[in-house]
Amino acid sequence: MDLQHYDRIKSTLADIIRSAGMRMPSGGDETVRDLFARLAEDRFNLVVVGRFSRGKTSLMNAMLGTDRLPTGVVPVTSVITTVNYGTEEKAVLYYQHTSLFLDIPLWQLADHITEQGNPGNRRRIRMAEVQMPAELLRRGFYFVDTPGLGSSIIENTRTTEAFLPEADAFILVTSYDSPLSEDEQCVLRIIHGSGRRVFVVVNKQDSVDAAQRQQVHEHLQTQLAAVFGNAVPTLFSVSARQALEARLRTDPQLFSASGLPVFEAALLHFLVSEKRREFLLSMCNRIAGILAGQIGAAPDLARLTAVQREIAAMQSAATDAPIVALSANAISPTLPACEICAQIAEAVFHFLAKCQLALHGDQAAQTDLAARHGFCGPHTAHFEAIAAPREICTGFARVAEQQATRLRDLAQRQPSVALACETVTDMLPTAASCPACAIAREAAARAARQTAARLLRNRGALRDLSAICLPHLNLLLNEIGDPGLVVAVLMRQADLLNRLAEDMRHFALKRDGLQRHLTTNEELVAGERALRVLVGNPRAQQGSADATLGNRDGIQADLRRDDGAQPAFQRVQPR
Repeated sequence: MDLQHYDRIKSTLADIIRSAGMRMPSGGDETVRDLFARLAEDRFNLVVVGRFSRGKTSLMNAMLGTDRLPTGVVPVTSVITTVNYGTEEKAVLYYQHTSLFLDIPLWQLADHITEQGNPGNRRRIRMAEVQMPAELLRRGFYFVDTPGLGSSIIENTRTTEAFLPEADAFILVTSYDSPLSEDEQCVLRIIHGSGRRVFVVVNKQDSVDAAQRQQVHEHLQTQLAAVFGNAVPTLFSVSARQALEARLRTDPQLFSASGLPVFEAALLHFLVSEKRREFLLSMCNRIAGILAGQIGAAPDLARLTAVQREIAAMQSAATDAPIVALSANAISPTLPACEICAQIAEAVFHFLAKCQLALHGDQAAQTDLAARHGFCGPHTAHFEAIAAPREICTGFARVAEQQATRLRDLAQRQPSVALACETVTDMLPTAASCPACAIAREAAARAARQTAARLLRNRGALRDLSAICLPHLNLLLNEIGDPGLVVAVLMRQADLLNRLAEDMRHFALKRDGLQRHLTTNEELVAGERALRVLVGNPRAQQGSADATLGNRDGIQADLRRDDGAQPAFQRVQPR
């Protein structure tokens, strides 16, 4: 089970809780809300400890896949610093004995949490929270950088010891240049006494050769045995510098050589197979207690039993896959909306804006619009939204008169009901007759060609590709042509939709659990963004394709009955 699988199981449990809540009598809402709150608050506190210059920040940057966490930021005052998920990069300062907080740019953080910038914590900062849009953090990881244990500042040790019960695991970062100092041994003794899991990372492996590595490992094994006895934690040799470089360059070989994938795999195994497996089983037991006394709960009990079996079947062997796979198709949380839709909407807007002037005094334009039965439904709504009432009246009066004439002629022929219905249907404007739809089609084709050309020139541009909507995805794929790039675009589209689905589930779960303060910005707009990807921007919609095919002959016949001039709307071009 990976982290996505874990999220899907949580979603299934949330669905069962919702179903159970509908059957509960009044007064049971609090029980349901408590279950939702427990699911929504699920987080994994990963406390990072180690002396200054060990590369703690570099290691966190490498795991997060970013270089934005300021290197050298070490909370040597009595300030707990967390690194968690946020749509925008920033730092939030929380003060002692007050609910006030302050947002600051990330580059100002050192002025508030280091001994140099804030000696003795005279600013009275209780906690600093760094928010970053990193995928690992989005999955529930909270990195916690603590004041040093064994420090000359006594308050630092007290602050860190007070945080020990909140920790799910510790990462002790030491290095090959001076492995496991006296202060770090003190840290390990306190951690060992707390009963929490510790991962010992030896950084800067690229600074020594194989023989030197072996020598350092033997030295560390001896020192660790003095603290842990026979239960010596595994050593993980890494080069945080190489790992970060590999992730930024998307270099799988260098990433593997850095040693970080092995460490991440062990961390993920602990997170999923131990901590979160225990959490899920506990949630299942709580839900089962509610369902046991309910009438009509058999289907939910069956679903819950299936989930329990799925959790029990989780393999205990550690996975070889890193937590965050190297990918050129990483999905940004601030991904812009479909660029093809955007170009269509802009072209149609300018076209309809110019139509106001043409319809106000151009008889040919009014006649042409009447012959076309007006704009299609979507573009009529767009025109109404931007046009002044005078232009609507002058432009559509002739359309109404022409439609009235057609209805009168039809009535005088005393048609059958079937013929009457068919003729009225043929009177409706469609994508084939609508002049704005023609502009939209041209803009769509042009945008698809431009986007495809950009991707074919540089496949790295796939990272910056907008959230292409499904209605325009086929246009883009057809323009691309290259099978390999088509596969990459399809996979990226699948990743995008999966991410949106996760954000929607997270939003619903946090609202059900009354945990609105945990909702991220992208979760707030996930529903709207998903609809845009699934069906496109309403401003880029056209008339019905089915109606277009069925009504094409009728439209062409009507246009042939015109005076033979070119359609007036062909003279109105978008800017």
